[in-house]
Amino acid sequence: AEDKWAPFLNDIDDVAKQLPGTLDAIREWFRTYKIPDGKPPNVFGLDEKFMDKHYALEIIKECNHAWKDLITGEKERQLEQCSDDVKGLVRRL
Repeated sequence: AEDKWAPFLNDIDDVAKQLPGTLDAIREWFRTYKIPDGKPPNVFGLDEKFMDKHYALEIIKECNHAWKDLITGEKERQLEQCSDDVKGLVRRL
């Protein structure tokens, strides 16, 4: 990357150490940016904590796996083994 901070920011703790106050400013921006449109402030899960790189990579893997199951039809094949009640809960794309 052509960013002067790239060599120093490898995980979320690095941001807190290298750029104090930045994480709080980012959180506050995401909390309030829709308010001018008349929407309520955003609410965050995970006790409003920023998660680390390991957590983010696990979420990416999980989403990629779900996407692959969806586009290959594996999800539908798995669904065929479920009861009609469960099948009724699934939204078809």
